[in-house]
Amino acid sequence: MSNKKIYSRTKLGDSVLEDPQGIISGDELLLMALIDGRTSVEGIASKVPPSVRAHLDGIFARLLSAQIIEVTGDAGFGSASENSDLVAAFETSLSMPARQPAGGDAEASRRCTELELELAGVRGKLDAAKARQKEVEAGFHKLKLRVSAYTEVRYARLSKLLRELASYPEHELRAILESELNDALENLQPLNQAMAEQQQVLDKTLSMQSFQGQIHAKQLQSERAADEARMAQAHPHYKKLRGLEFFKGFANAELLQFLEIAKWQEAKAGDTVLNEGDVGMPFFIIVSGAVTVFKGENRLATLDRGDFFGEFAYLSGEEPYRSARVVAETACELLMVDPLDIEFSAVQLRLHVVEALLRGQVRRTLISSKPMDSLPGDDLPNAPDAASP
Repeated sequence: MSNKKIYSRTKLGDSVLEDPQGIISGDELLLMALIDGRTSVEGIASKVPPSVRAHLDGIFARLLSAQIIEVTGDAGFGSASENSDLVAAFETSLSMPARQPAGGDAEASRRCTELELELAGVRGKLDAAKARQKEVEAGFHKLKLRVSAYTEVRYARLSKLLRELASYPEHELRAILESELNDALENLQPLNQAMAEQQQVLDKTLSMQSFQGQIHAKQLQSERAADEARMAQAHPHYKKLRGLEFFKGFANAELLQFLEIAKWQEAKAGDTVLNEGDVGMPFFIIVSGAVTVFKGENRLATLDRGDFFGEFAYLSGEEPYRSARVVAETACELLMVDPLDIEFSAVQLRLHVVEALLRGQVRRTLISSKPMDSLPGDDLPNAPDAASP
């Protein structure tokens, strides 16, 4: 976009600036107030914060596409015919790979673009409905004045007739009054029709406003999901955790919160992760590598990527002893999770953690030939607690 270009507000833009009604807000409202038909884009850019200046081209393009501003001149070069090219360039840029969110989230970007276009269409329909409403209100006001004048005239005529017809026979008087009443009813029909039309316009306007609110909410939700996806994918351990069965069903925001709570731990082959007889509450998730669980000198089980151990302390709600020893069979990457940190986290995250632990317990039960009460890792209140496989 040329920094020498000069914009001015259209009639629609003036009305929107006086009463935005959600059509423009924030940075767009700030720029609309600075557009005066004399100041160039370069001059406007010098009056806004850097955060607004970085998106100046996109904001002007949206205002042009909504027809609330127009090009009126160029302080250096270019012509007003660039309007259509500018809008086309802006719309094309929305689908360019360089504008897509980090991590390949093209679907979220495409959906945001569709919502913006749909919202612009709704705003256009809403403006048309408001204009139609104003026309109906003006006609309704004129009609009220006509009805008021007509009522005064009819009242004067009826008063005069009543005085003149005081001596009329009863049957003639009844016929005259019925005729007057019929005329009055016929003149009320246009008023009733105008009121019905106005009600329809008002109903459509309210419907448009409600739909606009829904579209805006969907757009915010889509943008929030895209931001969470970008933040999650930027985390160095995101890809390693996202593929684990434990985190199935976790939203990106919940996975980020879990990464803030859990402590990343590495173990070499032969390192002891848990000792039999130790007291401890944390449980462990195996991100990579394998561990072996021993009871005394007896080997109970081997756990590898995606498995977890030591979780019975958390699920039982007590502070048991570890009744088994866990040794790294290979080099391992582990996530150590303190149950107290989980308890002070969001409710949805707690539910997903408990669900993942119980899902793993059920899976172990189904594949094990041992009874449920003899699985490695059962917590006993007054005896050493096993390091759960």
